[in-house]
Amino acid sequence: MGTMFLLDMHWRRLVSGLLACVGTALAGDLRAVAADAASSAQAPVRFGRDIRPILSHNCFLCHGQDEKRRGAGLRLDEREQALAELESGLHAIVPGKPEESELVARITAEDDSLRMPPPESHKTLTAEQIELVRRWIAEGAEYEPHWSFIPPQQVDPPADAAASVNPIDAFVRARLARDGLSMAPAADRRTLIRRVTLDLTGLPPTLDEIEAFLADERPDAYERVVDRLLASPRYGERMALDWLDAARYADTHGYHIDSQRDMWAWRDWVIKAFNENMPFDQFTVWQLAGDLLPEATTEHMIASGFNRNHPVNFEGGAIPEEYHVEYVVDRATTTATVWLGLTVGCARCHDHKYDPITQKEFFQFFAFFNNVDEEGLDGYRGNAKPMLELPSDAQRSRREKLNREVAEIEQQLKEREAAADQAQAAWEAIWRDRQTSAKVRPGEWFLFGPVSLDTPALARAESFGVSSPVNLETTFANQDGSFRWLPGPQFVDGNEASLSGDAAAAYLTRQIGSSEDTIVRARLGTSDGVQVWLNGELIWDREEQATFSPDQRELELHLREGSNELLIKLVNYAWEWQFEFALDPRLEASAPANVVALLEIAPEQRTEEQAAALRHYFRENHFADDQYRDLTRGLGQKRAELAELKAKIPSTMVMREREELRKTFLLARGQYTNPTEELSPGTPRALPPLPAGEPANRLTLARWLTAPGHPLTARVTVNRLWQALFGTGLVKTAEDFGLQGAAPANADLLDWLAVEFVDSGWDVKQMLRLMVTSDAYRQSSASSPELFARDPDNQLLAHGPRFRMPAEFIRDLALAASGTLDARIGGASVKPYQPGDLWGELAHQKTNYKFTAQLFEQDHGADLYRRSMYTFWKRSVPPVNLVALDAPSRETCTVRRERTNTPLQALVLLNDPTFVEAARHLAERMMAAGQGDPSAAIARGFELVTARRPTEQEAAILAAEYERQLASFAADAGAADALLAIGESPRDQSLDAVSHAAWTNVALVILNLDEAITRN
Repeated sequence: MGTMFLLDMHWRRLVSGLLACVGTALAGDLRAVAADAASSAQAPVRFGRDIRPILSHNCFLCHGQDEKRRGAGLRLDEREQALAELESGLHAIVPGKPEESELVARITAEDDSLRMPPPESHKTLTAEQIELVRRWIAEGAEYEPHWSFIPPQQVDPPADAAASVNPIDAFVRARLARDGLSMAPAADRRTLIRRVTLDLTGLPPTLDEIEAFLADERPDAYERVVDRLLASPRYGERMALDWLDAARYADTHGYHIDSQRDMWAWRDWVIKAFNENMPFDQFTVWQLAGDLLPEATTEHMIASGFNRNHPVNFEGGAIPEEYHVEYVVDRATTTATVWLGLTVGCARCHDHKYDPITQKEFFQFFAFFNNVDEEGLDGYRGNAKPMLELPSDAQRSRREKLNREVAEIEQQLKEREAAADQAQAAWEAIWRDRQTSAKVRPGEWFLFGPVSLDTPALARAESFGVSSPVNLETTFANQDGSFRWLPGPQFVDGNEASLSGDAAAAYLTRQIGSSEDTIVRARLGTSDGVQVWLNGELIWDREEQATFSPDQRELELHLREGSNELLIKLVNYAWEWQFEFALDPRLEASAPANVVALLEIAPEQRTEEQAAALRHYFRENHFADDQYRDLTRGLGQKRAELAELKAKIPSTMVMREREELRKTFLLARGQYTNPTEELSPGTPRALPPLPAGEPANRLTLARWLTAPGHPLTARVTVNRLWQALFGTGLVKTAEDFGLQGAAPANADLLDWLAVEFVDSGWDVKQMLRLMVTSDAYRQSSASSPELFARDPDNQLLAHGPRFRMPAEFIRDLALAASGTLDARIGGASVKPYQPGDLWGELAHQKTNYKFTAQLFEQDHGADLYRRSMYTFWKRSVPPVNLVALDAPSRETCTVRRERTNTPLQALVLLNDPTFVEAARHLAERMMAAGQGDPSAAIARGFELVTARRPTEQEAAILAAEYERQLASFAADAGAADALLAIGESPRDQSLDAVSHAAWTNVALVILNLDEAITRN
């Protein structure tokens, strides 16, 4: 199951995009359209408000802009073509004459073969909709652009009889009045402070904050609370949470084994940007094109990571070009959803069925994001390029120091390399000579040298290369010509040799390859100076000109098992000397086969890898230079330290353009293998053009999105702000402002907010303050069955907003009420409690030894109690307690979370260790406040969670529950101990276990109240 889930992810994303094209609002919420039309039955019928939603839902699939799908040559989305004569000679629409219009005839036909929409479409028009179409044609069949493609206009707030100081209320009251409704009374102060605190910080108010607000009798007491909350650093965290959904933020790549990435620096930047109230137009530019800003800073680069949050694949069987296209499609569709509220992804494979976006225009939009310097398959070892390292000051200082030290050693080595290269060349020359003359038999001696007296002692024998077998008839000379070998026999096992000459040194060496302890006996001559080295260690030394007795001429060497190198250093002043060796005949000397193979290749024919391997072998085994070896060893250590440091330096993925522009093509059927027409970056014709004279790149696009007169960005953004506070946007389909999206519940209010937002300098905090200080926001959430049936989403706002809180709010409220919430802001993601080995089970990693590091390892201590937005987010296995409460998977951009009500949610809230442990700590706070008084304990726990005191009935129910739990645990003390052992934080041993457990279950009941998990 897990494998199928991961491998097919991008296909599921494609399917979900197609479903988005169909729309989830039932043709722009036709119920709202019908109700609106009914409330103004005598008003002129408007195409955009009344007719387009009907045609879009029922007709445009076959009679819209997609030419390949269009039936009978009829196009209804454009007036000129809708009025044109058909092939049959008829006209679908005859302005002013519905009885002559074929459209009316077809939608009213009783014959199934003639009626439109056809029965197989499973779509039908109601009598009210048919009448609207008839009236519209009778009134002239005037068309108008879709409302969302018309720039928002400055609208004066309606005259408000209540003389409200907030223009929002004038719009809301006017809309309610059209339906004969009015606002509800204001909510009480406790409800209000809980509501606004949760909305602006994502956390409940503290008891001190509640009491301070209740005691503040100033007329602007509430406004002071709002200002305090907007200035809180918790505000940035709360606002960032919605943005993480939109940006599809996660801590893993998503595909294949779904391995880890690090993007938390971008998340920290988002929190900071909201806290600093960065203007939204600047916020937009930095995230879409921060890397393209002149003299882009580190902060600009981090911000550009918005469009690097998409999934990345590195599966071995995948095709790089295919996934590169998927990444670019993701960027294009995400940008369009977040800033335009359009489902442009529906035009990837063909012209959009409903919205005025062609396939060509989709790939022109695609082109803006197609030039990132990335690879289709990447991320095997963490972040995928391009990325930006983010060292701390201490790490940066340490890295600079190590780099300097490495450079210094490399420079010194470079100087020694010249000598090493010369020695290697001589060594290779001697090897070639040896190969062309006599092959050296195992056990023969090799001569290294001659070497001048000032040559330092070397730690290893094979320092200067291998000669042919020593022939004392050969003449060797120093640079000054002073040294000379005298004739004599070759050095062979069991033979003696004599040597005399001027002052000089020579080295004799032998590879012995001992597999067991071995004894070597040597009979020395009368040489002035002799040193014997074994495996680089000096084991015998006779100084020059030393006087010694005959018995000192006998030397017995005990060679340990594993010995492999014997070296004799001779310093001769014309004295005779001789050696006699008796070696175990089983000992052999041999050069590594891979080295022999390299030596047999002519230097000019070796590859870089072969040459490097031979250089490494020679320096490690034949270049016996103490300084070189010390430098090499030191360089290795410093590089290891540098690598270890770099592994600890965090990075973040960013946008960065390629130097060579990548070409963009229209892809037939959206397939990477079917490029057709080459395209340049561009925007849909239904929207304003890019500014003339500006380069068609991401920076220009980002500025275009917030340019004056743009019809969508401001509307889309204020709609999501409204959605965050009121539960549902003025446009219910926050992700779709197109023809299949819902119509605005209050179009004038939406336009007024959009214009106000732009005029404020794109000030997000000002817009939120305006909304939460309105009477509409401060209403009581109490409703009636009749009102709920009439307006189930409360879009008309006849009462205050009431809805189930986001998953993160619910978990964070439990932590905050229990006093365990960790207050740190920002930083890397953490892994709190998770049931079982879900990663291993669902991400097929138990048997994948290469990626065992990706298995779940729970964090401990304070990390268990961090805010939920910092929970490690694995796309294939998102945090299960949050997903159960409707958090998205973050595989794709999400700007509107679904709200469900399932038994699994209750299972999580009652059994998840986070909530049970939180209940235990909440119980401790209750017991401390009660001091033996159950009613005081209940009141404290209830207030910590709901911000109000319980009613007498509620208190009595909870008191009875406490008594029942107390009796149950008294009868089973083991059950009490088991309950109190859940979670890692230590229990308070000073508290009676039975009572503590009973209060824990009472606290768990309070945390599970509908009021506890609902924002009302």
